[in-house]
Amino acid sequence: MAIAAITPPALAQDEARGPLARELAGLMLSGDARRGVEDQVGALLAQSVGAALQERLSRRLQESEWRTLSGIVRRFLAETLRAGRTEAIAAEVYARQFDAAELRDLVAFHTSPVGRKVQRLAPVIAMETVAGLEQEIRTSAATPRMLDELRRAFPVLGPGESP
Repeated sequence: MAIAAITPPALAQDEARGPLARELAGLMLSGDARRGVEDQVGALLAQSVGAALQERLSRRLQESEWRTLSGIVRRFLAETLRAGRTEAIAAEVYARQFDAAELRDLVAFHTSPVGRKVQRLAPVIAMETVAGLEQEIRTSAATPRMLDELRRAFPVLGPGESP
């Protein structure tokens, strides 16, 4: 009897998760954010296929071959990730990671003025963070040690060469 008393509210919470997760995914993956995720997936897929092709060919791909590969990957993703599919996948992930109350809180935050500002500035913050990390790496005191380690691990680089 105790199990029956717990089941209906639990089911109601699970049923509430789907629509909330879809709403959150729609907010999180609006316009540029969705394109950014899909571009990232496309770049990873092109890199993976490109690496396999280079291994098969025993040479690096030429620029024109990379362009051809990129076009093929773009067309594949356009066909595979039809309208709303990226959001649907993201909604499934949100529903697995958050309960209904948390999803409600997230939707409320992302529809608030500060939540919309976070969403609008996320690409700028990401780009500036990457630029800061690149600068930190370029000026790192550990760079000479890494280069020495790479030269020892990959003698093909030679004494004065870097990757």
